[in-house]
Amino acid sequence: MELEWCPRYLWLSKRHGVPITPSMARGRREEGPLRRRLAAALGGEPKPLYIDAGWTHGVVDMLTRGRSAVPVEIKTGVPRREHKWQLYAEAYLVKTALMSVSQAVLAYGERIIKLSVTQGELKAAETLLQKAAEVVEGPPPPPRKTAKCLYCQYRPICTYT
Repeated sequence: MELEWCPRYLWLSKRHGVPITPSMARGRREEGPLRRRLAAALGGEPKPLYIDAGWTHGVVDMLTRGRSAVPVEIKTGVPRREHKWQLYAEAYLVKTALMSVSQAVLAYGERIIKLSVTQGELKAAETLLQKAAEVVEGPPPPPRKTAKCLYCQYRPICTYT
């Protein structure tokens, strides 16, 4: 989630959109064929699903269904810690849509990582989504200089860098 990466990044992205980096453009080109292969392998629809939970909303990259719904987060880049929380936030959205959720999938290319989804993770995801909503709806968070600033898309407009 952008909130964990940098609260100011989250705030700027909601105000200015997300500038496309070369790696993001490459990921978008690779995602269509990858999405179709994953849908065939996991038994899901190869299209994203928008979920509006009232106070929050978002897009689940793909959803498979069996005894319960399984949100799938598709990544074409390298694994990062915050990807897990993004997936748990998507699981929370699926749960608010009155679907049962006990498992979720992170797909890094063809590599599939299955994660259990517990009530604790759903509650933690709800808390993160509430914090993200506060950041987005509030004044700009103060800039913090970190190593991430060196490659951030917002570096030209962030007042600290």
